[in-house]
Amino acid sequence: MKVAAATGPLLERNEELARIESALAEARTGRGRFLVIEGPAGMGKTALLAAARTAASEGGMRVLRSRGTELERNFAFGVVRQLVEPPLVEASELERAELLQGAAGVAGGLLGLPGAAAAERAPSSGVDPSFAILHGLYWLCANLAAGGPLCLVVDDAHWADAASLRYLAFLLTRLEELEAALVVATRPREAAAGAELLATVTTDPSADVIRLSPLTRAAVAQLLEAKLGATPDPAVVETCMRVTRGTPFLVRELVEAVSEGGIGSAVQTVGRSVGLRLQRLPERAGRLARALAVLEQSDLLQAARLAGVQEQEAAEAADLLATAGILESGRPLRFVHPIVRDGIYSGLSRAERAQGHRRAAELLAEQAGASAHVAQHLLASEPAADGWVVERLVEAACAAGKQGAPESEAVFLRRALAEPPPPGERSALLLDLGMSEANAGFADWAEHLQLAVDTAPNAAAAAEAAMVLGLALSRAHRFAEAVEVLDRAASSLDSGQSELALLLEAAAVIPGMNDPATAPSVALRRETLRERAGDDPAAPAELLAAAAFISVLTNEPAEVGAELASRALLAGQSTPPGSAGRPWFSLATWFSQATLSLLWAERYVQVRPLLDASIAQARATGDGSRLAVGLAHRGWLAFRRGDLFAAEGDTRTALAAGELPAPPLYRVLNAGVLVKTLVDQGELEAAEEALAPLPSEAEIGSIPAAMLRLARGRLRVEQRRVAEGLDDFVAVGVLLTRALVTCPGYLPWRSEAALAQLALGEREPAGRLAAEELELARAFGAPRALGVAMRAAGVVAGGDRGESLLREAIGTLERADARLERARALADLGALLRRRNRRTEARELLREALDAAYRAGARPLAEQAETELRATGARPRRVVLRGLDSLTASERRIAEHASHGLTNREIAQMLFVTARTVEGHLTSVFRKLQLASRDELRAALERDARVPA
Repeated sequence: MKVAAATGPLLERNEELARIESALAEARTGRGRFLVIEGPAGMGKTALLAAARTAASEGGMRVLRSRGTELERNFAFGVVRQLVEPPLVEASELERAELLQGAAGVAGGLLGLPGAAAAERAPSSGVDPSFAILHGLYWLCANLAAGGPLCLVVDDAHWADAASLRYLAFLLTRLEELEAALVVATRPREAAAGAELLATVTTDPSADVIRLSPLTRAAVAQLLEAKLGATPDPAVVETCMRVTRGTPFLVRELVEAVSEGGIGSAVQTVGRSVGLRLQRLPERAGRLARALAVLEQSDLLQAARLAGVQEQEAAEAADLLATAGILESGRPLRFVHPIVRDGIYSGLSRAERAQGHRRAAELLAEQAGASAHVAQHLLASEPAADGWVVERLVEAACAAGKQGAPESEAVFLRRALAEPPPPGERSALLLDLGMSEANAGFADWAEHLQLAVDTAPNAAAAAEAAMVLGLALSRAHRFAEAVEVLDRAASSLDSGQSELALLLEAAAVIPGMNDPATAPSVALRRETLRERAGDDPAAPAELLAAAAFISVLTNEPAEVGAELASRALLAGQSTPPGSAGRPWFSLATWFSQATLSLLWAERYVQVRPLLDASIAQARATGDGSRLAVGLAHRGWLAFRRGDLFAAEGDTRTALAAGELPAPPLYRVLNAGVLVKTLVDQGELEAAEEALAPLPSEAEIGSIPAAMLRLARGRLRVEQRRVAEGLDDFVAVGVLLTRALVTCPGYLPWRSEAALAQLALGEREPAGRLAAEELELARAFGAPRALGVAMRAAGVVAGGDRGESLLREAIGTLERADARLERARALADLGALLRRRNRRTEARELLREALDAAYRAGARPLAEQAETELRATGARPRRVVLRGLDSLTASERRIAEHASHGLTNREIAQMLFVTARTVEGHLTSVFRKLQLASRDELRAALERDARVPA
């Protein structure tokens, strides 16, 4: 950077300019950098950003710039749009297609970016597409950076909209691997809307924060001398310092006033200074300035219409205002600094401001596509029970929700309710408000959803609203409240609304089962519901899915639950989308229950394509909640089949995408599967790290959280903290017993506890638990659950009975497609036979266990089998992990995608990682497999590359 070129109007900023130069240079080498320039209003942030833009441009970087404005802080992705729309407009058709490929195109379609194909269908009510948009915008940025180094400049970030701030926070976690610099200017943190999001951005560990200091007396004197042409009187310098406190913009304003004479040190505020300048201009200039203060920035015609002057007169007035240092020259019309706008705006009375914004909204409403700008002005107008205002605000709220900005959606809906709307519309608006607040993570969602129920025009509408509230409460682990809300709504229905009452009952029983405190009270109801589904050939999907869930968890034969789940899926396919007006995740709810039931019933071949299709649809439509659900279930499926690589892949993908709007129970489930997967791979430190973000969730005391606690118990056992592990297993058992959940196909806590008790020398209680689980597993009839129970019972029993049970377990697990559990049983039987001095037979079993464990990547099991094998007198040759066996789970997953022809960018977008991460993993894969090109991957992955040494 040519420092001299950038320091013309800047005083005492050489150190700051040098830090900017260093960050830009590093970004050009491919190591993304993040700079925060922080200082109060008028401290010179904008001037420093201008210097940064100049330096970046001279250094060969493409500069994209945006600026937050006070009036548009609720314009969804407004700041981001300023960054990405110009390069899309400037690009050729071919270039635009490349920039908008893959995830970027999905985001572009949802946001309506230039050149992007419109989304195939808009997100349905309550579906938050924010993750798909954040993910896609990142890839748009990455695609832009692929064409050359980028410098992203955001001024006045304290006024940025919440959606844009979420994007910046998302970008920061991936910025280091882009050839880009992000430079953000902001005022010090204040207690205001969006302050928490802004703090998330500016306090990121990657931030290099430049805090601007006031000018010294020497600099103030230098400015005065430059303007006055003579050495200033020390008293004038002292007055300038006292009045401005060294704030550069205020100093320059005051210097200008001093140079004009007649004002001197009596000038106390910019507002007064600007006011005096306006008094010297024609009256039309003052009117235009006050109109622009309402608009904040505008084209000439709109400002002229609001000011009530002719367009030619407005053009002349704008030139006079620019000459007076109030407006920037050029178009659109902008003030030279927000402080100047604030000075004029604060001179308007409250009534003048409100009337000005209302009139501005009416003028803007005449333009196509201006609904968000119209709504911004209506936010600042006074409520007047005007239906037109409500209509415009609701229109803007709907657009914000569909564009992944639930914070803005909530702001518009709150203002619409304050207007107020007609009484008949209040409940529906409260329902939308509560859903948007839940999506945004705001605290008031439950209160507003309850008000939607309470103000519903009739019992049917109240029931629909209650189902939304009940689901939201369940997703927040507030199961007892969900049951209460749904039961209260059901009690208000009459006998002619039996179908709706049935849906309410299905919606209430499931959360009632999930909480041990309420499970006994819904025990009879769940039996009744289950019988009703079995007897009704026309039962809706919601009822059938709930019945399948109940059937499996209460340990009915697995085929019964599987049949009910299959019927639910069939009924769901035949139900038109949105039928009966049931909003917000109704599909995700019953689909989740049905696929979980199939998973627990071990219908793997049936459930896998369903999950694959659901995940693909979620990616295409931007439904982040559905994506989180699908990844959680598919990861659990892979784990149960012994595919540790796939299980780790799906769960890490979901958890790495921390911005997924996933309910807590799915974050807990994903973490539980990941911990168990890592434990089986011997990655105990990594498993502990996976637990760390969820320090208390394992002990929430709900059925979904039991998965995480069981996983923690397994980790503790492997860490040789067996007593702590046993405590976790027993706690899970107490929880499930209180909830009347008996199925070992859900969580085999008895087997885990029995093995831990055996390790602690407590053989008798271990035998009781193992026998109890075996009996339940025989009743359930699913082969994996039965094989796991047989194995535990065989290990605990020992002797002839133990041998018989372990042999039976091996055969059962082979039928169950549970390769890792079968390897455990092989190792245990081999160890038992070795202890009984049947070494020859033991060796064959242990060799098979060792081979299966290595193939699965289960290092602890492989080491156990190898130790036992050596104890038989065998001398197994050391296994050198080369070829496929040397690949990590992430490397294997990426290699498989690459072998199917996916590009690095396509793989990165699918797995929510950066392209550089994919490149690094593939480089390692090529080295380990000794490949020269991508074309050799498929064949290499199909052959067994484990090499004995």
